[in-house]
Amino acid sequence: MHLHLKILGIGCRKSRALKANVKQALARLPELNVELEEVTSVHEILEYQIKAAPALLINGIPAYEDEVPSVDELVRNLRPFMQKPKPMKKILVPTDFSDIAANAYRFAQRLAADNPSAEVRVMHAYHPSFDYSNPYLDMPAAEFESVKRELMRNFIAEHTVASRQSGSVATVAKPQTELYIGFAGEEVVRLSKEADLIVMGTTGQGNVMEKVFGSVSTHVARNAHCPVLLVPGNCKCKGFKEIVFASNYNAADEAVLQQLIEMAGVGPANIHFVHVEEEAGKPYSVSKVEFEQAVRENMPDIGFNTVEIECSDIEEGIVKYAEDIDADLIAMGTVHRSFLETLFHRSVTKRMAFHTTVPLLVLHYDQ
Repeated sequence: MHLHLKILGIGCRKSRALKANVKQALARLPELNVELEEVTSVHEILEYQIKAAPALLINGIPAYEDEVPSVDELVRNLRPFMQKPKPMKKILVPTDFSDIAANAYRFAQRLAADNPSAEVRVMHAYHPSFDYSNPYLDMPAAEFESVKRELMRNFIAEHTVASRQSGSVATVAKPQTELYIGFAGEEVVRLSKEADLIVMGTTGQGNVMEKVFGSVSTHVARNAHCPVLLVPGNCKCKGFKEIVFASNYNAADEAVLQQLIEMAGVGPANIHFVHVEEEAGKPYSVSKVEFEQAVRENMPDIGFNTVEIECSDIEEGIVKYAEDIDADLIAMGTVHRSFLETLFHRSVTKRMAFHTTVPLLVLHYDQ
């Protein structure tokens, strides 16, 4: 991926320090394909409409303004542009045998059907000594495991689907199935190191918090070592043609976008690059902005619509826009997960905003 860096500064001490740190960071990343440009004319700097100089732009997106990041921080934020997205070969599907999990499993199968090299791995984690609602609590461990295996066999038999390709029905390859003793969230995160994508429902047969947003789903989305696709229970897989990418204008947005395109397997599609400005009492409004031409040139086959949304609530703005365009997917990613942390630590009422028919893809770049 081509990387274009611009340093905006008038040659002051902070500008020189920024330039020196950028050069040191690039020296530690020799594989990067970088074009470095310095803009020192006050007149030209004003045209970029930055808040203050010195500033560093990464592919046209302001990454730093009026600050000098350390060399280590620059390396951390530039390294994602070196990463080549992995092909989606291993899809992990956690299940609790609920209808919600069954829908996520069907969704995963449809994704795998579009990728001949993909394999689906269905896993279930249980910890009977901590599950006080478990009717088999007093059952011997070996017998209890046998019950779980039977539940898994029934789950796979009932919910394995066939995919239609070129007018003929192609049977989906039989998935791998595995049982683990342990806490579900921790086991899924551990297994995520061996997966290319996790597909899971957002609620299940758990406690009250699980019903609200899915404590296991939240834990996995925040801590997994691979992308996580959260599938609402009423969602059907119909391909990804209209994708909302929720951004906090992070410098690594282009790299995350590239990973999104590879993971979603999009062909002719539109990606709506959405940034939400949250302000109390602000009515919902949408305005289009021009997307950096450098990104368009790197991804010529993808249609881009870039919008600024003003509203009183981040989640409301994202979901409302997704509903307005009939989106097939909401995606978000961040280097330090600060934006994701903000979303997942809202009140229960606000988190309910994500209970739409739109899947949520969470991408990580700080692993």
